[in-house]
Amino acid sequence: MIETTFLIPAFNEEKSIGKLIEDIKKLYPKSKIVVIDNNSTDNTAKIAFKKKADVIFEKRQGKAHAIQKGFKNLDSKFLVMMDADNTYDPKDAKKLLKPLTEGDADLVLGSRLNGQIEKGAISKTNIIGNKVISFTATLLFHPVSDLCTGYWAFNRKVVEYLLKTGIDCSGFEVEAEMFIKVSKGKFNIEEVPINYKNRSDEAKLNSFRDGYKIYKTLISHKFF
Repeated sequence: MIETTFLIPAFNEEKSIGKLIEDIKKLYPKSKIVVIDNNSTDNTAKIAFKKKADVIFEKRQGKAHAIQKGFKNLDSKFLVMMDADNTYDPKDAKKLLKPLTEGDADLVLGSRLNGQIEKGAISKTNIIGNKVISFTATLLFHPVSDLCTGYWAFNRKVVEYLLKTGIDCSGFEVEAEMFIKVSKGKFNIEEVPINYKNRSDEAKLNSFRDGYKIYKTLISHKFF
């Protein structure tokens, strides 16, 4: 069994997916790379195949559906999940995996707000919104500084727990829902600081619409 799998949900990321796969392969040659293509209309899947990543297709639109499809195909002890836009540094995966391999954590989140953010990589509006959301999550569930991060590391039992409890949302609020359910499951959650870079094209997340959905997810899971 391969010890670590890199799970990359992807939707129209042809500009970045190839470089990301290359970097992961150089740093972690014994790991498995799984790209979940979520109805891309560009060459994302073609490039991923060419770079010799495993490509799985998920026709149900939405990041949450892509993540669940990846979870169901896990065959390793540890899982690193990262966005396909190459804004996260694969080198930082070592920091996320360390608490897992040493048995100190079950889930590790990469915190951009505690790390180094490249100038212009996150707007001031998004930083403020993320701080409000993370503060709310801290009050209601478990301490966290960057709930909206796209860089996560799981041990296998957390993935199995999330598959058992189910993920109800479909979009970018998936991080909030997973965080809530893992915190309720009494698992050990840690954060490590990471680097965050500018993306090569336009972001797909809508700051206000998706921010509202994430905040609503936190409130509804706590009180309703």
